[in-house]
Amino acid sequence: MEPLITRRAWLEIDLDRMAQNLAEVRRRLSPGCKVCGVVKADGYGQGAVMMAKRLAREGVDFFAVATLLEGKELRDAQITGEILVLSYTDPSLTSELLACGLIQSVSSPEYAAALDEAARAAGGRLKAHIKLDTGMTRTGFDCGTPEELDRVAAACRLPGLKITGTFSHFSSSDDGSEGADEYCLRQIERFTAALDGLAARKIPTGVRHICNSGGIQKYPQAHFDMVRCGAILSGYPTACHVDAWPDIQPITSLKTTVTCLREIEPGTCVSYSRTFRAPKRMRVAVLPIGYADGYPRALSSKGRVILHGRWADQIGRVCMDQMMVDVTGIPDVRLGDTAVILGGDGALFQNADEVAAQAGSCMHELLSRLGPRLQRLYFEGGALVKIL
Repeated sequence: MEPLITRRAWLEIDLDRMAQNLAEVRRRLSPGCKVCGVVKADGYGQGAVMMAKRLAREGVDFFAVATLLEGKELRDAQITGEILVLSYTDPSLTSELLACGLIQSVSSPEYAAALDEAARAAGGRLKAHIKLDTGMTRTGFDCGTPEELDRVAAACRLPGLKITGTFSHFSSSDDGSEGADEYCLRQIERFTAALDGLAARKIPTGVRHICNSGGIQKYPQAHFDMVRCGAILSGYPTACHVDAWPDIQPITSLKTTVTCLREIEPGTCVSYSRTFRAPKRMRVAVLPIGYADGYPRALSSKGRVILHGRWADQIGRVCMDQMMVDVTGIPDVRLGDTAVILGGDGALFQNADEVAAQAGSCMHELLSRLGPRLQRLYFEGGALVKIL
C-alpha cells in the first residue's frame, strides 16, 4: 500500500538540486580531491538514506555520520561506500563497527587503546581516522609538540587499528567575526605541521581532510585529499566574507496547510499565556505545525509564512502541534491552502538561514531538528519518487 500524503505538514526535497550543488562543489576542487557526503542527523533532517543513495549515483563513495546507528542505517540501505563515524562509539560495540565495515574516528590515546583491545578481542582490525585537535578544543589528539605527535604515532601503530585517514575540523570557517579567518589559517598551519611530523615518523596519514562547507569556499589551499560537504549540499554556503556561490540552492521546502480560519475582535487573546492581544478586528489562520515538528517556539510572534504569495505574520505562542498566523490582509485564504515556511511562493522566498536567524539560531540546528512527524516527499526529474 502506498503511503498517504497527509497534507498536515511536510518537506519537499529536490534531489536533482542536491546533485547540482554537488556538481558546483566539484567544479571548484582540484583534480583527485574526493567529496565526503556528510549525512549525519538524518541528513540534516532531510533523510540520510535518500540523500546518500542519490549521492552514490553521482559518484560519491565516502560518507560521514555521527553515530554507529546512523552508519548502520546506511549499510542496511545498501550504501556500499566508506562510512566514517565522526563521534564516539563505545569500545564494547567495536564488533558492530567491524561487522558494518565502518571507519571510527579516534581522538585520544586512551580511546585508541580501548578500540585496539576490543578489535583484537573480536578478531578484527578496525579502520580508523585519526582526529587532530588544531583549535576546535572539542575532541582530537593534541598535536602541537614533538611529544604529543609521538603519542599520535604510537596510537597509529596499534595492531588492532588500521589508520586510513587523518583529519581535523575548523572552528570558525563560517564565522564572520574579527580574527576568524586568521584563526582558521593557523589551524591549517597546525594541521599541515602535524601531517609533516607524522610523515617524518613514518606514519602513513591516509586520506587527509579538514574542510567543512565553509572551509571548502574559503580555503582551497586546504582541500587536501578530501572535503566534507554537509550544509553546502543542502544548499547553504556557510562561509562569511567570500563571494557568493549563486548556483548553490536550497534543496528543501517546508510547507503546511490552513486547517481553521477565525474572525476575532479587538482585544482577543491568541494562544498560550495571552502574549498576543488583537489590536483590531483580525482574520487568523491556524496551521498544523508546531515545536514538536521542529518549528522553533522562539519564533513566537516573530516568524512568518507565505500564503498566496504574501507574508503572513505568526502571532501568539507557537504550540506543540499548531500555530496561528495573521491573514487579515490576505482575504482569499481558504481552508486547505498551502502555507510555505521554507521555500518560495510567487516573488517571495525564505530559507533556513533567515528563519533560523529570527530564532537566534543557525540553519544547521533548524534543519536537523525537523521532526519525524513531517512527511518527506522526494522529487527527481520533477516527479515525486518517494514518500517517507
